[in-house]
Amino acid sequence: MATSPTSSAKRQAAASAKRAKDEAVAGSENIAAEARRVAASTKHEAGAIEDSLSRGAEDLVATVGERLRSAGVDTDRMVEVAKEQATDLQHLIEEEIRERPLRALGLAAAVGLFVGFLSAR
Repeated sequence: MATSPTSSAKRQAAASAKRAKDEAVAGSENIAAEARRVAASTKHEAGAIEDSLSRGAEDLVATVGERLRSAGVDTDRMVEVAKEQATDLQHLIEEEIRERPLRALGLAAAVGLFVGFLSAR
């Protein structure tokens, strides 16, 4: 029995569809592997940049501290004063909130709206 031209065309079409499907699967696997490679490389580079920035910031802090000390500024005392002022400010804010909660809520809402407006621009 001879094969009809339509059944041969169907087999060829099915084989072509299978090859296309296999190529698409292989291509997607290649793309996924490349994406993983790029992600790993980017993560490694980001880590290196983060380390470099951290070292730079530490060097800057050390340099500024040295220069302030050489100019006669007591940096340890500056830190203590800043902590005291922050604590005092925290106590003032807590006291204001306890005495006038609605006013504090209104101020917080106004600040939130203002910051929201600025960030929306």
